[in-house]
Amino acid sequence: MLHPGPWPTIAEYDALLMDIARRIQLTRTKHETAERNFGALCNHVDRKGSPLEDCVIECYPSGSFATGTAIASRVKKAQHDVDVVMELKVDPTTSPQRILQLLFEAINGEPGSSYHGMVTLNSRCVTVKYADGTTVDLMPIARINGPDRAGHLFHHKKETGESYHKKVNPWGFATHFNNHVDFDPAFHDLFEGRRLLVEGKIVEKADTQPMPDHVPIEEKSARVVALQLIKRARDIAYRSSSRNGLRKPPSVVLAAMALGAGPVKPSLLDEVIGIATHIRLRLTETNGVRGTVQVLNPAYPLDEFTDRWPENKTAQDLLDGDLRRLIVNLHKLRNDNLSLEEKRDLLKQLFGETAATYAIESSLDASRREMEANKLRMGNNGKVFSAAAPAVLATSTAARSATREGGGALSE
Repeated sequence: MLHPGPWPTIAEYDALLMDIARRIQLTRTKHETAERNFGALCNHVDRKGSPLEDCVIECYPSGSFATGTAIASRVKKAQHDVDVVMELKVDPTTSPQRILQLLFEAINGEPGSSYHGMVTLNSRCVTVKYADGTTVDLMPIARINGPDRAGHLFHHKKETGESYHKKVNPWGFATHFNNHVDFDPAFHDLFEGRRLLVEGKIVEKADTQPMPDHVPIEEKSARVVALQLIKRARDIAYRSSSRNGLRKPPSVVLAAMALGAGPVKPSLLDEVIGIATHIRLRLTETNGVRGTVQVLNPAYPLDEFTDRWPENKTAQDLLDGDLRRLIVNLHKLRNDNLSLEEKRDLLKQLFGETAATYAIESSLDASRREMEANKLRMGNNGKVFSAAAPAVLATSTAARSATREGGGALSE
């Protein structure tokens, strides 16, 4: 039957950002595919006859997949990148070049084997690129004494001969991040209502249980969703030809700084602005070895997240400028009386054409469904009948959201 409401209202600017956030999510299918891919790779590395046979202790997602902040790296093609930690039963002081080469050989295999020709050797990981453009980066580490899952990362840059071990604890950071991201039931209700309205499903539905480690977008925290939008804006900014070859600010750096942004704001737009403003404040720091900001793993301070970015003050200032433009444009989206086309152009500049178009079209669909829904009233006996004077909400509508992984029910 039709859901009787009442529907919580939501400002149009928040509704647009929610729709963009839904568009950049990984769907459940993509999430499951990613899990299958990295699981198969780990088994392949540990297979009989592999140079690393019986050396794989455990594999697990790190970075954005582990913190629930993963987004589609290429939205239109629904492509995504997965970072995976591969814990190896090897001496943590082994030559980085040797470990990385062994991992490359273990995956690449012989001509005609499963992954041959799909594999690239990098300075800290081995990358497998699939036919659909999605990638899996496998980073080998060897456990060392210290907190749970601390280990040595192996770094070797063949172009310069640079080689060293780095203390890391990606598992510790993911656990810390997830434990410090609060669930907000009010945000959940807003985001779910918005999703149902956009999908035309303003009906009561049976509860469904998500697969482990994959939570729909309406179960994410507002902080997680806001961080995803900031990452999307970063990705769009770094598509510029003028930034070819420049290292992007790492997602883990943004996530670590976002944790210090204070209480979560009730508005998604305000939460994005709040995180961006806090990161800009952090970017005034110059306590790193290069006179730039230093961000450490809060779960394991020996693990520095900013060891390779920013390379210099210029790189740091690029991010600061991007965040300033993001903040200015979001204020404009909220405060200026923009036409629909102006809103689309602003969102396109920030988040890309595919996501912006989806948000505008969703807003139009939602407004139409709102008007249709408000022409109906439900009697005490459950009978639905037309209202004599239909009411139309002044702003967009309802939506739900709040904690970690997953994607909405977008078509695949």
